[in-house]
Amino acid sequence: MRRVVRISRAIPVAVGLVLLGACTTANPVDARITNPVRQNSVNASVGNIRLLATRVEAPDDIQHLKNGNVGLFTTLANDGTSADRLVGVSTVYARQVVYRVGEGAEAPIAVTIPAKGVASMQYPGGPHLELVDLKVDVNGSRFIPVTFRFENNGSLTVNVFVEGFGFPTVSPPTS
Repeated sequence: MRRVVRISRAIPVAVGLVLLGACTTANPVDARITNPVRQNSVNASVGNIRLLATRVEAPDDIQHLKNGNVGLFTTLANDGTSADRLVGVSTVYARQVVYRVGEGAEAPIAVTIPAKGVASMQYPGGPHLELVDLKVDVNGSRFIPVTFRFENNGSLTVNVFVEGFGFPTVSPPTS
């Protein structure tokens, strides 16, 4: 009889714990907003600044060639109550990193990230960063270290993913 009483008391406790666990599970939509994930990029943060979907564009062939230029794409989110600026970006793999709008001229890096706002640099036709004069051939599907410097939130070095092939490498059939 005692055993039946213990089991009958344990069942409601176990059900209650399961229900409590279900109530505290993170909402997947909220998780994607606070830490969006792409299969081919990385996220990182320093102070109040988050770097989201940071990646180097895919090479048209097997690799980006030495002395060439390549796009570096990211979105900067500022969770702070005051604006900040991206004031520098560097990597040992390129002579310099510059800011461009589309195909426009190189410009110094001075990207303002408004308080509680974002600065998107995700598309080659719009504002983006560019690695200029690569020092070595850079293969797709690898990581390269890139340092981002912010006026108020300090510096952060991120291992940025170089996307895989830009186009399929399948040869057309021959007759």
